[in-house]
Amino acid sequence: MVQTDSEILRIEKRIRGLNRITAAINDLSIYGVFYGNYPELVKVLEHAKDHVKAELKSSKERLEILYYPNTDDSAKDVINKMYMDKGI
Repeated sequence: MVQTDSEILRIEKRIRGLNRITAAINDLSIYGVFYGNYPELVKVLEHAKDHVKAELKSSKERLEILYYPNTDDSAKDVINKMYMDKGI
């Protein structure tokens, strides 16, 4: 099984790389790559950017799960009930 720390580092590195890809696609106009000049290329890159955004979303969700694991809600309910019964 993968250690949590190494998985977190791997996901953070993946997120940085995917962010660089989306930034590069967004900066194409700086380098003269416009829809008017390269319509098919821009369509493909915009489609790729959508896939990258989906990967970013899933990676961020996985990272959030690793950083903030779900707690047992039933234990919270028991504790809350105990406090409510005491009138605190």
